[in-house]
Amino acid sequence: MELNERVSAARLHAQMTQAQLAKAAGVSQQAIQKLESGKSKDSKRIAQIAIACGVRVEWLTSEEPPMVAPVTPLSVPSTGIQGESDWADVTGYSQAAGLGTGVEAEEYAETHTLKFKRTSLRRRGIHNRPLAIYYGKGDSMEPTIEDGDAILFDTSDTRVADGALYLIQLHGAANAEYYVKRAMVLDGITYFTSDNPSGDHQWQRPRRMDSEREPITVVGRVHWIGGWAD
Repeated sequence: MELNERVSAARLHAQMTQAQLAKAAGVSQQAIQKLESGKSKDSKRIAQIAIACGVRVEWLTSEEPPMVAPVTPLSVPSTGIQGESDWADVTGYSQAAGLGTGVEAEEYAETHTLKFKRTSLRRRGIHNRPLAIYYGKGDSMEPTIEDGDAILFDTSDTRVADGALYLIQLHGAANAEYYVKRAMVLDGITYFTSDNPSGDHQWQRPRRMDSEREPITVVGRVHWIGGWAD
């Protein structure tokens, strides 16, 4: 199958309309339409589309089987729901998220999965959401996020709330770059800022989301950060 056919197949697998997939993946419906019609072969958002559809990134990019990662039976406590354990797998990706200097968006590769209690995800309101994990790189979000910390985000939640953390994509440079930043809404204008503006990075000042020169796209809201304790 060609890329456009795989995108269509992934969307049908997820039982979503083009509008629903666009919202879940944080892209425009027009972008999904162009991909499915074969008018576009842009791979910058393929990872988000794969996550939203619940298919493997490698399958969506190159048709490497299988389409969906196999489920390995685990000897873990049951929730009482037939076939469902107490634990949910969230896929971690090799793509880093810049905490200082941005990290260029690359082709994606699944590296592993981390397990989360379903009850915890339900309490957070993100159970059965399209979740993914990237890893931080840099010092601009210290002490909130350290270099190498795991960062779990929800690609279906792109609505900006003042004070919340988001994985964002900065456009306008030669290549789009990923960052994790904190949202700041002032007088109806959305900015993204660093928790450690004095760090060794290029984000000392807040940046406007609607900048004409370097516009910002929200990829997903950050819900969990995992790192080493001091």
